[in-house]
Amino acid sequence: MDINERREALRARVRKQLSGVEEEEELVVQDSEIVASTTEGDELILIDERNGLLALASSLIFIGSILGIITGILLLQGNPAELLSDTLEQDSVVDVYGIVLEGASGESMEGVLVELLIEESNSAVTIQTVETNSYGYYEFQNVASTTHVLRVSSDSFTTVERVFTPESATQAPFTLTQGNGTVQEDFTQENNGWSLENAIALSTGIALITITAGCVGINAAYGVRKATHYRRTQYFAGFALFSRGFIVFGPFLILCGMGLMILAREEFQDYEVE
Repeated sequence: MDINERREALRARVRKQLSGVEEEEELVVQDSEIVASTTEGDELILIDERNGLLALASSLIFIGSILGIITGILLLQGNPAELLSDTLEQDSVVDVYGIVLEGASGESMEGVLVELLIEESNSAVTIQTVETNSYGYYEFQNVASTTHVLRVSSDSFTTVERVFTPESATQAPFTLTQGNGTVQEDFTQENNGWSLENAIALSTGIALITITAGCVGINAAYGVRKATHYRRTQYFAGFALFSRGFIVFGPFLILCGMGLMILAREEFQDYEVE
């Protein structure tokens, strides 16, 4: 029903009510009253263009923040301990191999005795022995990843005893020099890298920051709906980018929402037009 039909209907109702009282009195209805009556409640139906931009911006920021919260929850569910434990189990037995060189010439030495020892009851026990091949190489198979001793000896050369922990990598070359006696080498290194506890703490911290950023983003989406504080809402939306919802999808949606906020910034109550 258009505005003219509404006016006619209003006039008809008024005439019908007054027809029994004063038929001769002319009914005068002001246009302003008709307009006020017919347009009453229109603001609940019509959506201003800029308010529509704010609604869309709020929706984009909200969806991007929700994706960030989901990402944080997925990070919390992943258990680094299981992954690292599986890796340690796979590397619990390794092959140890390397080369023996003559110190003066740097050439490989064939027939050098290489012993693999392990400490038991304050004494070293030999568990495997091999001799270097024509290329100076030696190899021990299925060695447990615990502290061992490699003893390399040959006639007329000093003996080298190296304390080490087997890893999936080639051992540093042994260099033998002519002489007597024993040279001690300690290849055990303190673990200054990331421990299991550090890995779990880092993963948990990142997940919590992700979830927190997502919650701040939801607050920003609510602030866009209220359209009260422009700069504060933009700052909250910017922090929500750290939610990293599914890597790029969440931040992209939030950035789009921030762009729409800029276009409709004059609708915020505290925004001052320069």
